[in-house]
Amino acid sequence: MASPHSLHRLQSLIARGAESRRSKPRSPNTTKGYMVAILAALNWAYLQDWLTSPPKLQKIARSKQKVMKGRAISQEEFTKMLSVTEAIVGAAAKDSWIHVLEGLWSSAFRLEELMNLSWDIPGTIRPIWTQNSYPVILIPAELQKNNTEETIPLLPWFESLLDRTPSNLRHGWIFRPQALIGHKGASSPDYRPKSDWVGKVISRIGKKASVIVAQGDERTGRSTKYASAHDLRRSCSERMRNSGVPPLIICRILRHVSWETLRKFYAVGEIQSEASTLRGILGENK
Repeated sequence: MASPHSLHRLQSLIARGAESRRSKPRSPNTTKGYMVAILAALNWAYLQDWLTSPPKLQKIARSKQKVMKGRAISQEEFTKMLSVTEAIVGAAAKDSWIHVLEGLWSSAFRLEELMNLSWDIPGTIRPIWTQNSYPVILIPAELQKNNTEETIPLLPWFESLLDRTPSNLRHGWIFRPQALIGHKGASSPDYRPKSDWVGKVISRIGKKASVIVAQGDERTGRSTKYASAHDLRRSCSERMRNSGVPPLIICRILRHVSWETLRKFYAVGEIQSEASTLRGILGENK
């Protein structure tokens, strides 16, 4: 298995879709992910002296045309998602799910972060209002990718959404999507769904609204991708950029190390804005 011939044959089989659920070819990214895991296991075996030499495998060439798996969606597309929410979650749960969608749309939070947002629970992400200061969001270190406690500005869009909650109800979790009828825990008033399940429901809403963020490709086995929770985060980022928010502030709110990271994953569509700026400076035919 660790010989170059065997590894290349295995890689080829994985790319062609062997043992896949839909019997379709796998994308280069998916194939590479499988092979990275296999090579890690074989390298560990080499370190244990179970193999006489480390495994060798030529890397798969991948297209660099597009990095992100989705895209920012428009206001019209977001409105369509809101309009079909009841058809997916039911009338009783509709308002709680619309609240989650609006939270993602206006906060630029990841879904797991939004689900860890509370008014007053210690150790959670919390909005902070202090006298004579602008409101901020406090994010504990354990809920950060970089394991560092951080305070970021509270987006005015998001503050407007939070202001809808009366003062006497500002306790506990801020976002409480109700369980769907027939779902486990639906009958329990204390039930709180996990982020991954909430994400699946939001993706169902995106599909019901027919908001396609990435076209499928039968040649690579990539299926059509509909709007997800992360696409709403992308949308908030793009709206900030289109509103003229400086790049460093957007990086601060999204908690990216650099503007280049932000451009790579969230601002790939800014070429028209740059072209407009260029013509404004240099003129149409100079």
